[in-house]
Amino acid sequence: MYQSNYHPALSTKDLKRILVYGARLMFCVLVMEFLLHFMYVVAVSKTKAWEGDTPFQLSMLGMFNLNIIWLKLLIPWRLFRFWSLLDGIDPPENMIRCMDNNYSAVSFWRSWHRSFNKWVLRYIYIPMGGAGAGTGGYTSRVVNSLVVFSFVAIWHDIELKLLMWGWLVVLFLLPEIFATSYFKRYSNNSWYRHLCAIGAVVNIWMMMIANLYGFCLGHDGTIALLRAFFGTSNGLIYLVLSSGALFVGAQVMFEIREAEKRRGVDVKC
Repeated sequence: MYQSNYHPALSTKDLKRILVYGARLMFCVLVMEFLLHFMYVVAVSKTKAWEGDTPFQLSMLGMFNLNIIWLKLLIPWRLFRFWSLLDGIDPPENMIRCMDNNYSAVSFWRSWHRSFNKWVLRYIYIPMGGAGAGTGGYTSRVVNSLVVFSFVAIWHDIELKLLMWGWLVVLFLLPEIFATSYFKRYSNNSWYRHLCAIGAVVNIWMMMIANLYGFCLGHDGTIALLRAFFGTSNGLIYLVLSSGALFVGAQVMFEIREAEKRRGVDVKC
């Protein structure tokens, strides 16, 4: 019945666009194969074989683990979407940005598993009151976010580690929510963009720590990473230098989004 009443979107009639999408999918598959063949970060994290690693090596272990998680979800979702496009149906894209092209925790969850995000918003977050309004808006937003991420954690698996991950995500959302609300009044100042980039660096570190705890390194590995950063002089030097690199990366991400807006594209993430 649905198929008989479905009117194909214009995007499903553009064969060149669909073939380019298929080529991008194949490129992602090849990247995944390369990572799994030459970089044993998953095996290292599973066996906790990181003893003696430098802060740089530990952070790269975590980062590439997160990229592999992103790829292993992106590939099947894009395969099924590619198949649907060939069949004349245009379902939503679940991963609309590269995992490394994110500086906002709030925006990150809008672009990660986008169809599930929309379902959670429509059937859990908004019915519970959403972000609320007035002076009680912040409290409502925090409480509802806790409920949503607790549900998402249980949806993944009934495991204390994942519940802790969900609560960490909400905890790390708070600085961005409050800072965005407070500093928005200064958006016309020349220094505002650089302040946002500093906030982006903090956001990126917090998002990485939360997701490493929940899905990659677990409790022991995350503690080892933090000790390597803050317990040694080399770790502190690396933390400062890598934060500088992230600051530059955040500026590039800002400009990518500004370029998209100039083309009339605004995906709000």
